[in-house]
Amino acid sequence: MILILPVIFSGCSASEVIRVGTPFNENGTEGINIDKEIKDSKSIEALRAIIRKAREIEEPIELDSEPETFFSLDRPKEGISELWLYVLYQDDGSSILYNEGSNSYFALSKEQTNELRSIIGQ
Repeated sequence: MILILPVIFSGCSASEVIRVGTPFNENGTEGINIDKEIKDSKSIEALRAIIRKAREIEEPIELDSEPETFFSLDRPKEGISELWLYVLYQDDGSSILYNEGSNSYFALSKEQTNELRSIIGQ
């Protein structure tokens, strides 16, 4: 029975995927070019840990940059997107995450941003 549980749990996370892309705005058309998909369960859990620690902030008055990266955490078989965030990298090495759907902003420290970059390959 002990051997069956890891197989079941790995099957659950194998149905999840981190999609990473680049936002664009060309001739009034906005969208995201998905560049890669990450299905590694360790990366997915590490991403969740970063998001849990992110600090919600008020909408910044002036942002240092435009979103350079987008990522989502999806369960394609179920048609569910658990996370849907834009990343705005800041000059000091930190970043701001933006959820367009809920118009929410979250701050990541420089260390958290570096960890996020290593997970999503940016």
